[in-house]
Amino acid sequence: MSKGLVLVTGVTGFVGTAVALAYFEAGYTVRGTCRSQSKAEEWISLFPQYKSKFEYAIVEDIAVPGCFDEAVKGVEIIAHTASPFTYDIKDNEKDLLLPAIAGTHNLLSATSLSPTLKRIVLTSSFASVFDFATFPAMGKTYTDDVWNPATYEEAKTHAHPGYVYCASKVLAERTFWEWIERERPGWEGSVVCPPNIYGPPRQPLSSLSSLNTSTKDVWNIMSGAYKEGLPPTAMPAFVDVRDVALAHVRATEREEAKGQRYLLIGGVYTNEEIASIIAQSHPELNDRLPKVDDASKVNHDLLYDSSKAQEQLGIQFIPLEKCIRDTADRLVQIEKDLKH
Repeated sequence: MSKGLVLVTGVTGFVGTAVALAYFEAGYTVRGTCRSQSKAEEWISLFPQYKSKFEYAIVEDIAVPGCFDEAVKGVEIIAHTASPFTYDIKDNEKDLLLPAIAGTHNLLSATSLSPTLKRIVLTSSFASVFDFATFPAMGKTYTDDVWNPATYEEAKTHAHPGYVYCASKVLAERTFWEWIERERPGWEGSVVCPPNIYGPPRQPLSSLSSLNTSTKDVWNIMSGAYKEGLPPTAMPAFVDVRDVALAHVRATEREEAKGQRYLLIGGVYTNEEIASIIAQSHPELNDRLPKVDDASKVNHDLLYDSSKAQEQLGIQFIPLEKCIRDTADRLVQIEKDLKH
């Protein structure tokens, strides 16, 4: 007996896959949005145990009006994970801002077609919390109540892709909350704001070069790309993808999550610590890894408070060591599988 039908947008992505698996494990039926039938079939072929609890809807482009109209029909819960995450942008509006904002708007516009809908969880980001211009602000504690002040006008012409990405996340999230405020729908909304998301990738992969952006950071450390020296740690906060997935499920099930925004930071880290954990768990990779003197001497100056997610959603955050070890284990396995 299914607990209900959940729409997971972007189901074939890194986060979408983990979120869908968490809903399956919690007893739900999942409808995933995919760009094509072949992508849907490839995805579910990796999880045959859930085939009877999976269906899919084709959404080729989330920025096209009406794209979610069929996908939402009959669902009780929506986890909206689909949003672009790339720094390889040629046109700020076309590549990042419009898909993020219009994708959220198109989903919300479609919800009137699903009278059964009770809850939507939006996957936002720590990028919608911090101010790109001043990050990390010394002495400032980042909480669920802090907002990135980026505007569309600034983001449209900004030269730094990181600023544009952060703006796309906060503007999409503001679209979500403003819609709820204005339309007063019959469903309730919740938002989760994760920083860099690590953890074992379970999505379909044709090559290691097609890894999602955050997992590629770990692979670059493992593969020898940084053998001559690690780059600076761009975002010193992380969370495990399995915690992000669990937060979506809990946010749909718990009364106190209605109307709430959750900062999901599992801890702080540096690239040196990641390299050190991989060196300990996978000594066979040592000839590829950069030399790290003593990762334990690193100072962490990012202050944050994720206690609301711990208290209201019952999340016990997976520590960095387990997160990176499991990510490395999975990447080693993927490398072996792709060679055969």
